[in-house]
Amino acid sequence: MSFEATQQISNTTSFKTETDLRSLLLGIFFGFMIVMAIYNLLLYFSLKDKVYLLYVGTVIFNILTTLAINGISGQFFWPNQPDLDVIIYVTFAGLSMFFSSRFTSDFLHLKKRHKSLDKLMWVIAYLSLLLTILSLFLTVKQITPFGRWLVLLSFPSYIFVAIVSYKKGFKSAKFYLIAWIPYVLGLIIRTMHGAGWLPTNQIILSSIELGGALEVVLLSFALADRIKRLQKENRKIRTQLNNYISKVLKLEQEAKFSTTVNENSPEAKIENIAKKHNLTERETDILLQISLGKNNQKIADELFISINTVKYHTRNIYEKLDVNKRTEITSKILFDK
Repeated sequence: MSFEATQQISNTTSFKTETDLRSLLLGIFFGFMIVMAIYNLLLYFSLKDKVYLLYVGTVIFNILTTLAINGISGQFFWPNQPDLDVIIYVTFAGLSMFFSSRFTSDFLHLKKRHKSLDKLMWVIAYLSLLLTILSLFLTVKQITPFGRWLVLLSFPSYIFVAIVSYKKGFKSAKFYLIAWIPYVLGLIIRTMHGAGWLPTNQIILSSIELGGALEVVLLSFALADRIKRLQKENRKIRTQLNNYISKVLKLEQEAKFSTTVNENSPEAKIENIAKKHNLTERETDILLQISLGKNNQKIADELFISINTVKYHTRNIYEKLDVNKRTEITSKILFDK
């Protein structure tokens, strides 16, 4: 066998090995993405929280974008139109960035916490939809510059709003930030490879897909942390509500007890006796003073009237209550019904 033949076989074997590795890495990527999409879709149906649906949209369009980039979608769906993959890639990338921006806003609660940053995410979302629409009418050469500028705007913006949210006290933002690290590293590696600074091998060529797979897994942890924090907040709210209900019930019991005590107080009983026996206002005042054990002089001093006036009203009280002495008045107050 000649040297040229041996070299050709070696190159063929090497190419097959590289191809098999590439296929393995892409398989790992798509496997992770599909599992995470199904998992978060189930969470959406269970929790009815739209953040999970937005995340599923992000994952699905990432899968479709990667399929188009690698020419896999064209092999299965439009084998006679290989150039269509390039157009579809831009279309799916735009939709992926749309869902990513809305997921970022919803996950970080930007609408409630930072309205200006939420507006920034809406700007990116609308520009992403514009990219998607333009990709259907413009050539790849015409749309590529706009797509690149949108990528340069969106990815740093996602990281920026997450940093601001974390500094403002939203702890779950740290998981979001950590999740972006492997994907950004993948982008850096591919950029360095494109500049000729790194060698060509399947690991480097698959760096974005591998970083994307890790990002999806880490974001799922972030969403799990979101569930944990929401459950903690719900428990706190339930505890506060239970404490509030307990206080209300306690106040109601105290109010009922206070009403019962007031009904049995000397003042309340004298008021009832006065109504029952048609005592005048002055007679009622004197009856209260008698119930407190005061003599005529002290009653006169207390009410700023003469002692004769006290004696006059006392006689009327005796007559109306049908008693002859003060001790009988006390019994009347205690036992009259």
